[in-house]
Amino acid sequence: MGISIDRPAATAAPPELRLGADSQVMLSGGVSYKYDPTQIRDNQSPAMLNMLANDNGSILSKRDGQAYVYASSLGAGRVNGAYERFWAGQRVFAWGSALYRQSGSGAPVQIMSGLANAPGSFIAFGGKLYYLNGSQFVAIDGSFAAASVTGFVPTLAISVPPSGGGTPYQQANLLTAAFKVSFSSDGSSTKYYLPLTGLDATAVTVTINGAARTEGTHFTVNRTASPYAFIDFAAGSAPNGAIPTGAPNNVIVTAYKSNPGGPERIRGCRYAIDYGGDNDTRLFAWGNPSYPNRAFRSGLMDPTYWPENEYSDVGSSSERLVACAKHYDKLVYLKERSLYFTGYTNPMTQGFWGASAIGASFPLYPINGAIGCDMPGSVQIIDNNVVFFNSELGGFILLQTSLKDERNVQPISGNINGQPTRPGLLDLPKADLQAASSVDFDGRYWLCVGSSVYVWDYRLGPFGSSGNVAADEERLPWFPLSGMDAACWIQGDRELYYGSRSAGRLIGFTANQNDFGQPIDAYWRTKRFSFGLPDWLKTVKKVWFTSKAGGYSTVSIRYISERGEKVDEQEVNVNSFRWNLAAWDTWTWAVNEYPPPERLRPRTKKVVYFQMEFANDSLNENLSLMSLIVQYLIVKKVK
Repeated sequence: MGISIDRPAATAAPPELRLGADSQVMLSGGVSYKYDPTQIRDNQSPAMLNMLANDNGSILSKRDGQAYVYASSLGAGRVNGAYERFWAGQRVFAWGSALYRQSGSGAPVQIMSGLANAPGSFIAFGGKLYYLNGSQFVAIDGSFAAASVTGFVPTLAISVPPSGGGTPYQQANLLTAAFKVSFSSDGSSTKYYLPLTGLDATAVTVTINGAARTEGTHFTVNRTASPYAFIDFAAGSAPNGAIPTGAPNNVIVTAYKSNPGGPERIRGCRYAIDYGGDNDTRLFAWGNPSYPNRAFRSGLMDPTYWPENEYSDVGSSSERLVACAKHYDKLVYLKERSLYFTGYTNPMTQGFWGASAIGASFPLYPINGAIGCDMPGSVQIIDNNVVFFNSELGGFILLQTSLKDERNVQPISGNINGQPTRPGLLDLPKADLQAASSVDFDGRYWLCVGSSVYVWDYRLGPFGSSGNVAADEERLPWFPLSGMDAACWIQGDRELYYGSRSAGRLIGFTANQNDFGQPIDAYWRTKRFSFGLPDWLKTVKKVWFTSKAGGYSTVSIRYISERGEKVDEQEVNVNSFRWNLAAWDTWTWAVNEYPPPERLRPRTKKVVYFQMEFANDSLNENLSLMSLIVQYLIVKKVK
């Protein structure tokens, strides 16, 4: 981690420390709060803010500014959720008690009202966009028509003789009290027995050979008969008596029996994901406080059908199921303190009415019993692996789903977790951590906690498992940002947006270095260098740094050593055409086509350690660094 330098002969040129584009040590190592500033990697910073690296890591620059997508806010209160991408060419989000769409920089347009004002999530499936918020389950089509999901009416049994029985076909739907039974008439029976009793008062309907029949006119219903309710055609006025035979399943009865709390099991969920093994053929929903460890499964390709027995209770109900994520052909269940996975297997036999039916099987397997996730918004798929965070332990990456192999889960956030004397991510309020949001955008993982964002640039530092857990974690580049309060994120047309935690508005990023017309505070501090000679005193003679060619900017520079700090204001004039006649001291026609090197004279004498900090907090000014050269003299041994 240090730089090995032998003391040169008296006639040799002064030694130099070189970092950046013209050396093998880029400046894009990110921040590290884990170790003392003298012990971090040469390309890391012990303190930095609002700086990001370019695609190949050769330039550090102030992050892009922020601007409102639409000037006016809908009002106070967070954006409750947003679809992660554009839907039918527009952004779709929830705020307050309504759903909205927004195109370009236009005003948001309400598409549905009357919803609970609570956080929710969106999932696209089968040509529609669905929204769950713990109270409602809403479907939005491609023309932005929105309505509560109407439950599919299942056929419980087919080829049923009038006396009952038949072949079980589908399970009852939690979303609706309605069900069907498909009878095959025998030409003589007048009573047709349903598989249930205690029916609702809702009128029963019947079709006979395709013709509709009406309760009270063509038949009566005994809803409370034991053990099964029945339809009686003998009591009807027309036609009376037996039903003529026809093709099998020629008598279709639609009746109703409420399942108390059934619809609320699905509407009470806040999250959903599509999964089905190799194909995403079902929705899995979770996050219902009444069923803390349960994942419900929809019918095949049908989010309106939630079979009453299609669910998995993942581990103990004393530990919440927080999130789900797909890992290749597996679905990972992330609980607060443990991890499980399921996969699709061949159809299995399921009991119904004492008979058998065909359905899919999703067996459950444990992965890790020591590490879990209590930050549902932190979960992303990065390089085909599941990344997630825990408010007490930090961030992890799930590499494989081998059973009960804790080596499959590796830490990734040691550089930003924080230490007692150097606060970091895990020192933020726990409530903010558990309400975090995240996005995987353009080769970077963004984690927003409160108004702080930590960006892992996995293009520059992808996770690699070498067997050295600490080293694998330490080399990951994390960049801390501030001034963002993202409740949710939207990607579209290679642009990134987020919904605010404090107001009903969406926010985007611009190439200008200002946040809503206000300056962005940015700084980057070097490692505390001993130049590989912690037992020698050094005098720093000269420093050169190269800044990216761009607009006019000023850089505040601090020299830091064990002897104290010195501040030097250095104006950096790069590509600096500046049309401001009121400020003659900075007005210029000059344009620099090439990145200009800037020479500094620190005059820092007889020190063991040396650091520099580059900062800029001026409106519409960039802070960029490409390379840094520090020239020093070795004076004498420390006594």
